[in-house]
Amino acid sequence: MHVARKNQLQQIGLQKLVTAWLDSDSTPVMKSGAFSLLQKTGFVPKGITESVFLEDLIYGAEARSSIPENSAIEKLHQGLQLLSKVKIGAFGKVEDIELNINRILNGLDHEGAKMRPDIQSIQKINISAEKLSLLAFRLLESTFTEATAEIKGVGGKIVVDDLLGYLNKDTEQVVKSKGMVAELLFQSLKQLPEALSVMGNEKLALAHVLDAEFQTIDFTNGPSVAHQLKEWTKILGLQLEHALINRSGDDMSEFSKDLETLKPLLLKLLNEQIPGAIKEMAEQILNRITAQQILSQENGPIQNLLLTLPLNLGSTQTDLTLQWSGRKTKDGKIDPNYCRVLFYLELERLKEVVIDMQVQNRIIKVTVINGYGAVLEEAVDQYLDLLRENLEKMDYKLSGVSFVNPVNGKERDKGLKSVPFSETGPYSGVDIRI
Repeated sequence: MHVARKNQLQQIGLQKLVTAWLDSDSTPVMKSGAFSLLQKTGFVPKGITESVFLEDLIYGAEARSSIPENSAIEKLHQGLQLLSKVKIGAFGKVEDIELNINRILNGLDHEGAKMRPDIQSIQKINISAEKLSLLAFRLLESTFTEATAEIKGVGGKIVVDDLLGYLNKDTEQVVKSKGMVAELLFQSLKQLPEALSVMGNEKLALAHVLDAEFQTIDFTNGPSVAHQLKEWTKILGLQLEHALINRSGDDMSEFSKDLETLKPLLLKLLNEQIPGAIKEMAEQILNRITAQQILSQENGPIQNLLLTLPLNLGSTQTDLTLQWSGRKTKDGKIDPNYCRVLFYLELERLKEVVIDMQVQNRIIKVTVINGYGAVLEEAVDQYLDLLRENLEKMDYKLSGVSFVNPVNGKERDKGLKSVPFSETGPYSGVDIRI
């Protein structure tokens, strides 16, 4: 899990650090810390100020060639070229230059570059290096905002990588910087002694990146939780067999990532000479992963899914178990109108919690099984209207939420025990909802 986390830090850590430097919401201390770390990792040349770095970008704009074909970088390049022409022979008023920068950022043609040389010579004025640096920074800020907004879309990651390449043309150095940023973030994440070498403003920038991207999951945000669940299934190796069947010869680079997940690494470990205790532990974990795959099966038109994932809630380590069953539509897709979801979780204070959600014709009934049922019922009452409204936005209707208190230990164990799909019996052709 740590290797996967470190790989994730390496993939987007540098991008997030650059974003922290360019983000308009970042404080001056945050910006200085992020820029200092970019220098420490070699992405930005050491010993130069932010203004000098921006001036170098402006000077180099005219000589650049082979610009990647995407709108974000093209806007940045056009804007820096315009500032380069202003630098060597400024024309127009400062307001005119800012207007042309705005036109570029809005995807419109800018007029300044089309002005006749004789007009340029007449209208030459002096613009301070500080003002040019501010305009260049604004271009970078806007470009990265556009690129990071597309990061979840198709090709979004490519745009960000191209932007990093625009800021630093040394491909090998960019790769090296990614690794160094990942190492710094990982040291900070694990609070290793090596992380103490960074300064106060640098620590603030590292903490900001970790808090925003890697430390916590926003359980109030459905898409965020769904994304994290998918990432966990990949890390555990639950999709290994699917990848083996569906990968073509051209996708071997992507397949190598599947081989770095937990299941194939455990299989590799078991083929090595290892102590008996470690072997037994590896077999237990491997069997647990494989059992989820076996129990997630089709039973006639009914699709079953069992998913158990490790979860950190603050300092508490627990397992999250989802047991889902429902029918499929004629085209083989999951039917969102009819299904049942069982959610198992052991919490620090509430202890064992089971949530049984049944969906019939898009009408949802929720049952919460917990030893503190009465307390929970009183606490969640204020949120039921909000739950009902949000479900209605997705075209679902809430029938009700009930709370069940296990009377004694036997009933509690019976109520909280997950029923394997294999024990539910084969599909008999009768609609199980009747």
